[in-house]
Amino acid sequence: GNRGGRDQFSWDKVKDTRDREYYLGNSVRAPTGRWQAGRDIFWYSKERADQNQAEIEKLKAQEARALAEALGMAP
Repeated sequence: GNRGGRDQFSWDKVKDTRDREYYLGNSVRAPTGRWQAGRDIFWYSKERADQNQAEIEKLKAQEARALAEALGMAP
């Protein structure tokens, strides 16, 4: 028989099967139960907005210095 493929796999189907504990990553990709209700289970993979903002400000300052130097103005 055919074992299936990537196009036939769905974490939603894993969530509904009784053997879901046998799948690696089942607790993150197919959460069930009260423990995950209302929680952001992917908190570790999201970037923080303040970190991005600091990087943007740093780049803007560098661009302003480069522009001032190119125009012959004091930085």
